[in-house]
Amino acid sequence: MSRLLKGNVSFTVFKPEKTPENIEKVREALAEYAFQRLDPTDLRDESVGWVDAVLCFDSENFSSLLHDSFFIFAIREDKYSFSAAQLRPYIEEAEFVFKRENSLEYIAAQQKKEIKEQVIRRMRTNSYPKTTVTEAAWDMDSGLLYLFSQSGSTVAKFTDLFEKSFQISIDQTSLFDSVKELGGADKIEPVISSIWGEAK
Repeated sequence: MSRLLKGNVSFTVFKPEKTPENIEKVREALAEYAFQRLDPTDLRDESVGWVDAVLCFDSENFSSLLHDSFFIFAIREDKYSFSAAQLRPYIEEAEFVFKRENSLEYIAAQQKKEIKEQVIRRMRTNSYPKTTVTEAAWDMDSGLLYLFSQSGSTVAKFTDLFEKSFQISIDQTSLFDSVKELGGADKIEPVISSIWGEAK
């Protein structure tokens, strides 16, 4: 039995209002909103964009784009995020040093904010952002679009980026029974194998 029907692969299915004219149109749409790496000195905390589904560091060539009747690609999300617990010892140390060097008993709120920002910048320089890569497969025969995630946050970001990139509206659809009826599970299984390098 297919891993899709056994529930081993989590996915969300959409029905786009239309399909692209050709592969070049898809490449152009992906390239316009391709993933851009975060720099530690960047003002942004997060970067979201398209990458190759197999080589998730590739946001230029999309060499794995076409597989049978499917276009496969992925959305990559990089985000710098530090919890209060992670920040606490470093902020307390920075404040302690600042008070000692400036002979202060208290630190003004604005100065505390600046110290915290300095600490975060230093931590960003010495760490990597959290990365999430989620693959998608768009069947040109059925027109159905599969996103291999059911996370509400990922679905929302994917929907927004897809509609901006392709200028195409997509509607989420419940398709477990329909996939079974259309034979879509057997059809998409080789696509899953090409993405994750697993035998059918």
